[in-house]
Amino acid sequence: MPLWLEVFRMINASLFGLFLVTAALAVATPGPGVLMTLTSSIRYGLRTAVYVILGTATGTVVMSVISSTGLGILIATSPTTYETIKALGALYMVWLGYKLFRAKPFSFDLASKEKASSVTIRQKSSLWLQGISLQMTNPMLIMFFISLFPQFIDHELAFLPQVALMTVTYFCIVFVIHCSYGWIASNFRPLLSTPKAAKVVNCVGGAFFIFLAARVFYTMWMETSL
Repeated sequence: MPLWLEVFRMINASLFGLFLVTAALAVATPGPGVLMTLTSSIRYGLRTAVYVILGTATGTVVMSVISSTGLGILIATSPTTYETIKALGALYMVWLGYKLFRAKPFSFDLASKEKASSVTIRQKSSLWLQGISLQMTNPMLIMFFISLFPQFIDHELAFLPQVALMTVTYFCIVFVIHCSYGWIASNFRPLLSTPKAAKVVNCVGGAFFIFLAARVFYTMWMETSL
C-alpha cells in the first residue's frame, strides 16, 4: 500500500480537512510573523526574506511540539481535563475572533524599503534566528496550539501520528502563505498601502474562529445530552 494511503488511514479525513482551513486562516491573519515577513521582503526581497519565513515556520513547529507533548499526556491520563481544555480553547477562539473583528487594519510603512546589494551568510542566519525568536517569545502561540489541536484529534485513532501530520502540515502552510505575502510585498507594494484588504482578512478570520468555537460548544452539548 502506498505510503500516503497508510498516513491517511491514521487520521480522520474530515477533521483534517477542517484543520487545513482553520490553520490557513490562522496563518493568513496578519500578526507579528506576517509583519516580519512583509517588512523583510520589502527591505531585502523575497529571496532573502525566505530565511525569515523558514525561521518563523521552524518556530511554530517547536512551539506546536511543546504544546502537543503536554496535551498528549493530558489526553492519556484525564479525559475530563481534555474536555476542560477543549472548552477553554473554544473560549480562547471566541476571544481571538472578537479581537480580530475589533482590530485596526494592518498596515506598514511602504517608504521604508531598502535595497540590499549584498546579504552575507551571517545576515541570512540572523534573519532565520529572528523568525524563530519571534515565535519562541510569543506565549500566546502555546495557548493557540493547545486550543487548536484538540478540536481535530480523533480519540479513536493514535494520537502521535495525528499530531505529527498536523505539525508538518502547519509548517508547510506557514511557509507557503508567508512566501505568498512576501511575493506580494515585493511586487505589489501599492496594494498593501490600503487597509481594505486587511480588514476583510480580519473579518473572515474572526468569523471563522467564532464559528469553530460555536461548533465545539454544540458538539459538547450534544454529547452531554445523549
